[in-house]
Amino acid sequence: MMAHITTIFLVVVGLLQGSVAKPNVVFLLADDWGIGDVGAYAKMVNGGDKPPVTPNLDQLASEGTMFTRFHTLASVCSPSRASWLTGSWPLAVKSPYIFSCNHDANVAKGQGDYVNLTTPFIAKVMHDDGYMTAHYGKWHLGCTPDAPPVNAYGYDDSATYVSNNNSAQLGNFSDKWFPANSSTLIVNYALDFVEKALQADKPFYINLWFHISHAPLNPSPEQLQGFDVKDYCPWSGMIPSKVTSNEAYIHCPIQVFRASQHDADQQIGRFMDTIRSKGLSNNTFVIFSGDNGPEDPHVYFNSVGSAGIYRGRKRSLYEGGISTPLIAWLPGTIPAGVVSEEDFASIDFFPTVAAMAGITLDTKTQDWLRGRNAIDLLKSPNTALSPRKYALTWDYRFGMPGKCYHQSPRLAIMDPEGSPSSQLKLLMNPDNTRVELYNLTHDLFEQDNIASSNPSTVARLSKLLLDWLSTMPTTPPKNIVYNEGCTLKGPNVIEVEEDPFDLSLYELA
Repeated sequence: MMAHITTIFLVVVGLLQGSVAKPNVVFLLADDWGIGDVGAYAKMVNGGDKPPVTPNLDQLASEGTMFTRFHTLASVCSPSRASWLTGSWPLAVKSPYIFSCNHDANVAKGQGDYVNLTTPFIAKVMHDDGYMTAHYGKWHLGCTPDAPPVNAYGYDDSATYVSNNNSAQLGNFSDKWFPANSSTLIVNYALDFVEKALQADKPFYINLWFHISHAPLNPSPEQLQGFDVKDYCPWSGMIPSKVTSNEAYIHCPIQVFRASQHDADQQIGRFMDTIRSKGLSNNTFVIFSGDNGPEDPHVYFNSVGSAGIYRGRKRSLYEGGISTPLIAWLPGTIPAGVVSEEDFASIDFFPTVAAMAGITLDTKTQDWLRGRNAIDLLKSPNTALSPRKYALTWDYRFGMPGKCYHQSPRLAIMDPEGSPSSQLKLLMNPDNTRVELYNLTHDLFEQDNIASSNPSTVARLSKLLLDWLSTMPTTPPKNIVYNEGCTLKGPNVIEVEEDPFDLSLYELA
C-alpha cells in the first residue's frame, strides 16, 4: 500500500514550501452521464452518430487528465454519492439503494433513512480545517422528515433538492421548467459562494451536483436552439402515440438529451470562466464525473445517454453502469492533455482531497476509509499505485429494466491484484448462481465469460466478495428473485431480447 494517509501531503502550486496556500476544491457531479456523454470521451469510446456537444468539458479535459478506468462504487444515485463523500462502501452507510423520502420504503429495501451524522464526511473534514464549504444541487443522501439538514454534514451553505424541508431548497422540483433551469441555479449559487470565500480570504470546497441528464428532461426553446429536430431525427413517426400529449416528448429523444447536456456544459463553462478570470486556476482542484451510467430508455423515453463501448446501463454492474467519465484539473500540478488507464474510484475522492488540503486525518477516520490517496496518480497519471488494500466491490439487488444483456448478476468485485495489462472482474449472485469472470483488458463488453477455465481465480475472488458481504451492516430485501440473464445461442453469442418488466416497480433514482 502507498504511504499512509496520515502523512501530510502538500500540493505544490507554484508557491514555496512552508507557505503553501490550501487549494480550493470543486466537485462537479453530473447525473446519469455515461462515459460516452462527454465529447472528449465520445471520440474514444463511440459516443454515437449524434455525439455530445460539450466544449467546456472538452476544454477541461484538454487542460487536465482524463481517466478511462474510473469506477463509481454503485450503479444508482444515493449509494454512489455516499461513496464519494464518505470514502467507503455504500453498504457501510446502509445505502444498498436510493434513499427514499418514506421510512417504510427504506425499511422494505433493507436500508437506513439517511447517512448517519457520526459517519466521517469529507465536507466536515474540510470545514474543520478552515475551508468554507457548500453544496448546491441534488442531495439524495436522506430526505425523510427526520433526516438531518444538509448543513449538518459540514456545509456552511447549501441549496438542494431531494432533501427534506429542514434544508434550503434549490427550487420547486414540481415546476416543469426546473430541469431546464437547474444548472443555471446551481452555478449562480456557486459563483456567489466563491465571492464570499474570496472576501473572507478562505479556501473553498464546493459540490455542484447537477440534475442533468436525469429524468425528466424538458429543455427550454432557447436551449433547443442549435439542436434542430430535422438534424437529430429526420425521420417521422418516431414518437409513440401514448406519450405525444406530454410536453417533454414533443421533440426527439436524442435532441432533447443532447440539448440538455449542452446547457449543463455551458453553465459549467460559466463557472470555470470565473475561476480562470479571477486567477484561481493554479490553486483550484476541479473534478468532473458522473454518479452512474446512463438511464435506460425503457424507463424514460428521452434517456438515450451513451455507455460507449460498454455493456450495461444504470443499475447494472456491468461496466456501462459503473464506469463514468472522470476529469481532474489543476494546472501546474495535474498534467494537461493526458489520458490515463490507471485504477481510480469514487471512494478515493475523500482521502485524496483531504491529503491535497494537507489535512492529517484522525484515527477514527483513517480506520473508516476504504479508498486510497491518489495524489501521486493525479500528478503522474500513468504511474500505477500500489495494489489496493481493500478491493472494489459492488452489491445491487433491485430492478434492472431493459435489454436482458444489460442485466448483470447482483454482486461484483474487481481483482485487487489486477492492472491495465490484465484486469479481472468477477460477477455473481449471492446464491452462487450466474458466476461470470471477465478480463476487461481484452473484453470490455464483458461477453467472453472465462469463469469455467479459471476455477482457482473464481474461488479466490468469490471468497473475497462473499467475505466482504458478510461484514456489511445491511439486511438485503426479502424474496429477491435473481434474473437468469440472457439465453446464449452458441459460444459467447448473446440473444438480444427484451425481458418484460413492470415500469411501476422502478424508482427514478
